[in-house]
Amino acid sequence: MEFVLVPGAWAGGWIWDEVAKSLRDRGHNVHQLTLSGLNEQSETCEIGLSTHIEDVESYIIRHGLKSIVLVGHSYSGIIVGQVSTRGRVSIRHTIFIEAFLPVSDQSFLEVSGLSIDEEERAITENEGAWPAPSRAELATQPRLNDADINLLCAKQRPHPGKTVTEAVKLESPLVDIPATFIAHEGWLSFSREHDLLATLKSSGSWRFKNIEGGHWPMLTIPQKLAELMHTCVA
Repeated sequence: MEFVLVPGAWAGGWIWDEVAKSLRDRGHNVHQLTLSGLNEQSETCEIGLSTHIEDVESYIIRHGLKSIVLVGHSYSGIIVGQVSTRGRVSIRHTIFIEAFLPVSDQSFLEVSGLSIDEEERAITENEGAWPAPSRAELATQPRLNDADINLLCAKQRPHPGKTVTEAVKLESPLVDIPATFIAHEGWLSFSREHDLLATLKSSGSWRFKNIEGGHWPMLTIPQKLAELMHTCVA
C-alpha cells in the first residue's frame, strides 16, 4: 500500500517521521509530503488552496502511485478531501486525522470555529502568512511534552494565508468516498461542521475511530496511530 502523508498547517513532512517508520515496518511504502510555502526558503504570499491540491495530485502522478491511502491532518483534511473527490487521481482510501473537512463555498477559517477576524488580522499583519502557534500556545495543548513543543517551535513555519481564507470548491460529496476519521473524543465540537459530521456518520462509506493523543498524535503516540492507520486498510 502507498501511504501519502500530508501535514497540517505550519508543518512539513518531518512531522510524520515516527509514523512513517512504523508504517514501513509493517510493509507499506510511505511518502511524506511538504506543501508549497512550508519549505525553509519558500515564499508564501502567492500560494493558494489550489496550489496545495496540485502539490498532492502532481506528486502522485509524477511517481505513478497506485493503491493510494491519502492521509491528512488538521488543515490538510481540507486538501485531501478535495483531492479524493476531484477524481484527477485514484485514491483507494482517505484517512482524516484530527482533521477539518472541506465544505463547498466556505474557507478553512469559516468551518474551523476560529475567530475569522482575528486570524485574518494576524495574516495581514504577517504579510500574507498565517503565524504558527507560539510556545505558550503549544504548552496549553494536551499530551504534548517538552520535546514535542521544542520540535514544533524549531521547525514550524508561517503558513500561506490564502490557503485558509480561500473558499473550497468541492466537486463531489465527501460521503461518496471511502474514508476513516480518526480523532479524540469531542474533536470538531467547537467547529461549524456538526451537520456534515452527522451526515458522514450515517453513511456506509465512512468509519470513525477514537484516539486519545491530543491534536498531534503523530508526535505523542506515533506507534499507536500507525497501527490504527494500518488496520484501516489491512
